[in-house]
Amino acid sequence: MAQQQQNIRVLEMDTSTPIDIDLAIVGLGGEQSIFYMMLANLEDMTLKPTMKDIAVEYDAKSYEKMKDLAHSLKGASGYIGASRLHYACYFI
Repeated sequence: MAQQQQNIRVLEMDTSTPIDIDLAIVGLGGEQSIFYMMLANLEDMTLKPTMKDIAVEYDAKSYEKMKDLAHSLKGASGYIGASRLHYACYFI
């Protein structure tokens, strides 16, 4: 039996600000300093290297690897409350 393809409805999302800072800080119990420390760690340890790797895989048309990298970034961004980045990765 053929598997039926589902269309995913993409909601309008402002991608110019991928991190909803206020929501993330609330999600971390209102601790602004903790959020900024975690955000710096995300940027240095995950975001920069993963975005470079995604670009390489995109150029190589390795879409499954690109999807796996986006999935990893989705988890890391969701952990710190970067909900818009989390959902952008989800849609990849």
